[in-house]
Amino acid sequence: MSINIECEYCGSVYDFREHRTCPSCAAVPSKEQISVARAAAKSEANNNRTETVRVVYISRFMHIAVKLIPVCIAVILISALIPVIAKNSINSSIARNYQTVDEPNYIDHQLNEAFEFDGVMTLTITEAFISDSERVNTLIPDGMELLVVHVECSSPGKGLSFNGYYDRAPYINSGYYCRTALSGSALNSCSEVYAQNTFYLSSANYTKENDGYMCFLIDEGDRKFDLCFDEISVKGYAKQLDGIDRIKLDVSEGGGAHE
Repeated sequence: MSINIECEYCGSVYDFREHRTCPSCAAVPSKEQISVARAAAKSEANNNRTETVRVVYISRFMHIAVKLIPVCIAVILISALIPVIAKNSINSSIARNYQTVDEPNYIDHQLNEAFEFDGVMTLTITEAFISDSERVNTLIPDGMELLVVHVECSSPGKGLSFNGYYDRAPYINSGYYCRTALSGSALNSCSEVYAQNTFYLSSANYTKENDGYMCFLIDEGDRKFDLCFDEISVKGYAKQLDGIDRIKLDVSEGGGAHE
């Protein structure tokens, strides 16, 4: 560490560690000059040491970062592959459990006949009619009519975990088309009882006794339908169709809106 002193008399700069007096004019530096020079030398040494440490840390960081680059790339690739692997695993499970049938197993019931559905609830279809409400008909597309079905239901009422009732809806089959029921909001501007009291399988498990209406859009003039409830079981990730509860509806006599 050099202790550089500038001579007060001739202006020469020299290292006090090598020369105790000015090598040019032999002047003796004052104690104050020596003290200031020592402090400056010490400060410079500290700055150099700090810079050296900083360079060392940066060098180490860059060294570690270079080593981590392959690891980061591997993590990114694995993260991208996880959804693909999971999907393939699910598809594989579905393929192992998938059930195909040449002809569904229909379980036929009559109007006003109570039947057990999913082994949990009891359903009864008590009536089916074509709406003749002018208020409702203004909401129906041209060339279509509204089929109204009344359902009575009893269940344990304990909020049991049913097999996918939220994404499984009853439907009608005319022989030419299948259609699920309208949502409760589709007719909420009408005051008819069947427009205000919609039946859902998903909510039937929370009350022991429940009844309501399901409304289906049908082609104008159609009068014979099968009302179907799919019996579903789940194995692995696959839903299997165990059977279809089928109620044959004949509304050839028409029918009025029950207020």
